[in-house]
Amino acid sequence: MGWMFGAGLGMLMGGPLGAVIGGAFQHYLGKGTQGVRPQSSPHRRDEAVFVTYLATIMTKIAMADGRVDPGEVKTIHRFFERELGFSGMDLRFIDALIDQTRRVNPDLGQIALSFRSVGNREQTLLLMDICYRIAMADGKITVSEQKELDFLASHLGVNREEHQRIKNRYRAGEYKTSVQDYAAMDDYTALGISRSASNDEIKKAYRQMASQYHPDKVSHLGKELIDFANKKFKEITGAYENVKKERGFV
Repeated sequence: MGWMFGAGLGMLMGGPLGAVIGGAFQHYLGKGTQGVRPQSSPHRRDEAVFVTYLATIMTKIAMADGRVDPGEVKTIHRFFERELGFSGMDLRFIDALIDQTRRVNPDLGQIALSFRSVGNREQTLLLMDICYRIAMADGKITVSEQKELDFLASHLGVNREEHQRIKNRYRAGEYKTSVQDYAAMDDYTALGISRSASNDEIKKAYRQMASQYHPDKVSHLGKELIDFANKKFKEITGAYENVKKERGFV
C-alpha cells in the first residue's frame, strides 16, 4: 500500500476528528517516521479519509459498553491487517488512531454526520457492514453495541430497509465462533433476507447489495478496499445464483 495517511486528512483536523487525528500523528511521528512524506493523489486522499473514519467509528462501537478490552483492539487491528492487507507504517497508524480514539472519546453522532459530508451511499453502507462485522467478532452483538449501531445508522442516513438487510446478515449468524464463519453462511442470510422472501424481494435485495459492493463503486478508495468489496460482491452474486437455481427463476 505504501504510506498514505496524512494525505487529505487536513480537512478533518478542525472537525470532530481533529483531536483524534492530531494526537495520532503526534504519537506516530514520535516513532521516527518524520522523514516519510505522504502521497497526495485524489485516490489516496479519499482512501485516507475513509479509513480514518472507519478506524475511529469501529473503535467507538467497541467502546459501546464503556471500555475497549485488549481482545477488541486486537480484532480491529486484525481486520485491517488480514482483510485489507495493511502492514508496517499504515498498520501502526491505525493502532495510533485506535488508541487516540479511546483517549479522546469523540462523539459518535458528530463523527457520523461529518462522514455524511464526505462519503457517498456505497461508502456509507460498506462502513456499516464492516462495523457489524467487528461487533460480531466475539460471536454476538451486545445490547449496548446494537444501540450504538442503530444510532450510527440513523446519523449516517442509512434507511431502515438497508440497515435491516445488513443487520439480518449478522444477527442471523450470532454465536458463530469467528468472523471467518461468515464464509459459510447460508445463501439467504448472505443476501440479508429470510427464506420466506418472495422472488421479487430476492431480486430487489440482490440488486441493492450488488450495487453496494460492486468494486467500481469504491474504485476511488484504493486497491485494498476494492479487493475487499470484490470478495463481498462475489459472495453475494454466488448466493443469488444459488437461490435462483433452487427456486427456478431467472
